[in-house]
Amino acid sequence: MSGLDTFILWRESSDLAANVLDACDKLRRAGAAEFGKQMRLAAESIPANVAEGYGRGVNDDCLRFPGIARGSAIELESHLKTAKRQRRLDDNVVDPLIDQCIRVRYLIDRYAASVRRRKRK
Repeated sequence: MSGLDTFILWRESSDLAANVLDACDKLRRAGAAEFGKQMRLAAESIPANVAEGYGRGVNDDCLRFPGIARGSAIELESHLKTAKRQRRLDDNVVDPLIDQCIRVRYLIDRYAASVRRRKRK
């Protein structure tokens, strides 16, 4: 994966984080602040780990950071599905965010596969 492809992954994950931060302002019901905090932390972790992994280049632990980013994306998707089930957020807010999570996970998987190929060389 090129630097441009990595930037696209970072930008997509950063857009997702920004959209989640906006959605957290719309959370309803008791415990919304703590629930929103968990969503924000997971969302902000994704682009941060993409950047850190890319910044480390191809070395022994460079795959750790895309793995953390992927885990955060899955965690965020779980939080979003819970928010939807509990009616903390409307479907028209949650569904596009879940779609973004799926897209970001796909890009992370491509990135990790590319790093693995580079490490073998």
